[in-house]
Amino acid sequence: MRKKPKPEMLEPYDLDTPSWIVDESLDRTTPYTEEELDLLVEGTLEGIRDTASWKNLVDRAGEKEARRILRSRIIMQDENARKVSRH
Repeated sequence: MRKKPKPEMLEPYDLDTPSWIVDESLDRTTPYTEEELDLLVEGTLEGIRDTASWKNLVDRAGEKEARRILRSRIIMQDENARKVSRH
């Protein structure tokens, strides 16, 4: 039994799908901008704000420092962070 070959064309995506999802060659090659980092921090906080781990970090370090720690962890996970130095 032969497998059916995969189509060459990608399935159409809705207009809200970022182009780099459809075509990996369009993936970003630069570090996150400050604005992107702000959005990532806020989006992450929406998902973790009520967790025991986040509350424990805030209790130990304070809200401002906890946010800074979260931001630094996001930067550390960015595969493009070392391509351009941050100030």
